[in-house]
Amino acid sequence: MTDPIIKTVIVNCDPARAFDVFANRIADWWPLDGHAVSAAAGKAALAVTIEPRVGGAVYETMHDGGRADWGEVLIYDPGTRLAMTWHPGNNGDNPTRVEVSFAATDDGRCAATLTHTGWEVWADQAGPRRDNYDKGWDFVLGERFVNAI
Repeated sequence: MTDPIIKTVIVNCDPARAFDVFANRIADWWPLDGHAVSAAAGKAALAVTIEPRVGGAVYETMHDGGRADWGEVLIYDPGTRLAMTWHPGNNGDNPTRVEVSFAATDDGRCAATLTHTGWEVWADQAGPRRDNYDKGWDFVLGERFVNAI
């Protein structure tokens, strides 16, 4: 079994705002030029969207206006928790899972914790895929999301 990726960042707002920025304003901070399906074509995506409901789609609007599915919303609990299947650009039949929880800290800020699991779907590629995402989440969550608050 491949260990999950767990990343926690502290942001200077309450959990409701952190959730809103992560889930509803993701296109404002997600690195669309490098962490998107369109990036494989050397072009920035136009947007990424998380539809705000269980069963909602998580998708990229590609540089050419096309759509690339990234996953499906499994849990949508505003201010508290978001979970989704995860397969941007590949392995849609066997996705991994990303969950982000938002909790108030004692000093009035928010701890946002991302947990990425399900690496076994990648079989012998699980380790390298996990390592790549481990670095990617440091940038996406630890820099882009944090700086969007």
